[in-house]
Amino acid sequence: MTTPIKHTLGVRLYRPPTRAFFRFIYRVLTHLNIKGMENIPSSSGYLLTINHLSYYDPPLALSFWPYAPEALGAEEIMNDNGIIGLIMRWYGTFPVKRDGYDRAALRTSLKILQNDLPLLIAPEGTRHPEGMRDPQHGAAFLAMKTSAPLIPVAISGTANIFRKLRQGRKQTIGMVIGKPYNLPNLPNTARRDALRIHTDYIMQKISELLPDRHRGMYKKQ
Repeated sequence: MTTPIKHTLGVRLYRPPTRAFFRFIYRVLTHLNIKGMENIPSSSGYLLTINHLSYYDPPLALSFWPYAPEALGAEEIMNDNGIIGLIMRWYGTFPVKRDGYDRAALRTSLKILQNDLPLLIAPEGTRHPEGMRDPQHGAAFLAMKTSAPLIPVAISGTANIFRKLRQGRKQTIGMVIGKPYNLPNLPNTARRDALRIHTDYIMQKISELLPDRHRGMYKKQ
């Protein structure tokens, strides 16, 4: 039996109004277009994998999901005293070190998936406003370890929200939710090679849902 995921009372009280607040903000400040809500499972543990253009990608996915997923976030941002770090802590985001092997974050992520909860992760690990770049292997490792399904989520337009507002216009932002899938079987493949192949596979699944300008190194050849 796995140990349940426990959050403080503050986190449990904070999540619902925060999600509602961000839904309001996005609807008021942007032209918002969301597609693929029908692809979201009603329950069970899965990895919600997003591309990462700006700070505003995770709140978009977390606030418009039908129920509140768990989430991983960069430890250095969470430890910052700024508003973004504060919001992440209040939401109950679990910290992960961007560089190196983070054993504690891995244990927490496995526990989340084993408790049949959804987990949001950005495979790139950091923001790339110019397009998809240099993914890390965390999402692939978790999917390989647990056989959890993955849901690709492609987010576009978030890097320019406030630039457009300063110009007196609203930015059009999009979120496209793809169908759940499982990693393909790779018999007789070394673990290091499998991680690399599966990571590229995960990124390609996200890229397929993005406009070309956001695909970066995953543009169609």
